Amino acid sequence: MRVPSSVRLGWRQVSHNKTKLVVASSGVVVAVMLMLVQIGIRRGAIDSSLAVAKRLTADIVIVSPRTKSIFEPSSVPRSVLYRALAHPSVERVQSLYVGRAVFRNPWSLKEFPISVYGLDPQDPMMDLPGYSALKGQLELADRLSFDIQSRPTFGPVARELEAGREVVTEVNRRQVHLVGGVSVGVSINTDGNLYVAPANFLRLFPGRSLSTVDIGLVRMTPGQDPEKVAGELSKFLGSEARVLSHEALLSGEEAYLRKTKPLDFIFGMGTVVGFFIGFVVVYQILFSEVANHLPHYATLKAMGFQQGYLVRVVLSQALFFSVLGFVPGFVLAMGIYSIATEAIKMPIIMTFERAALVFFATLFMCGLSGVIAIRRLADAEPADVF
Repeated sequence: MRVPSSVRLGWRQVSHNKTKLVVASSGVVVAVMLMLVQIGIRRGAIDSSLAVAKRLTADIVIVSPRTKSIFEPSSVPRSVLYRALAHPSVERVQSLYVGRAVFRNPWSLKEFPISVYGLDPQDPMMDLPGYSALKGQLELADRLSFDIQSRPTFGPVARELEAGREVVTEVNRRQVHLVGGVSVGVSINTDGNLYVAPANFLRLFPGRSLSTVDIGLVRMTPGQDPEKVAGELSKFLGSEARVLSHEALLSGEEAYLRKTKPLDFIFGMGTVVGFFIGFVVVYQILFSEVANHLPHYATLKAMGFQQGYLVRVVLSQALFFSVLGFVPGFVLAMGIYSIATEAIKMPIIMTFERAALVFFATLFMCGLSGVIAIRRLADAEPADVF
């Protein structure tokens, strides 16, 4: 396919001055890197905060009407779960306890907050790799499992557990034995997690009552519609509980997180700053390029080339800057993703949708710079040259 002459001319102009090409491309590289990193960390923070909710394998959850997030639940009567069993589409119900405890680092002897989840190790209704394999030990008094993806403030617990050694420490001033690890991950809500049998949860929180639970997990009989059954259960249980399908729970958790945490504002501002940096750098380069070549553009007009041809030359330069800047910016962002994932223990994953979004944003950024710089072409008059 023949490349249009306006594109070839645009490339010769941007490649003629290597310094300007590097400067303009570097501005786009920084902009692309900032946009990808800001959007990636924002999405990673949201995804990690939803990790526990996403791992629930229950079809329906039952929570208190006062519960805004499963990380800050209000209790519901245990009798509500038994009443839910009366529905013909409900196969099994189970309780989930959620609490915040104080974990003592057995090496530094410092104490740190940690999240604790109490659920049946026989059939936890949650995807917890390695949890059910520990059921024989977890049903013993004061035996807990530790999230090996927790942050290092708790000490080298994961290393000890992976080596097959038991760790003895204190949680809520009670001596406990960490007998195994599960792999879930932390979030902006917590630096670490413990997963325990319900009986051991109540030992850690003696003020909690057996007559209440934090979250009810419901498994339906095969072939049922979760939304329909949730609606029927909601009418059946009345005002004592709020009934949500798993999908509705995830949507509600994300909405609450975005409402209460300034994620959109903080990372949105970072994305805008990255866009603005790239825009200013590319605009300055294109504006100077047009100004420096005004006599040449005027000569082209005198030879019969139309204004549209000159516009295509400038826009092709903007296209080259966007492509040349996007590729290294993407590579740098991938490196930062890897470093950040290891440093903050939150998975930040590049997706095709995110890369495509930033690529088109980069094209728009450079194109907008070119459109504004094009106004200088109006001064390219043959009469001024000859």
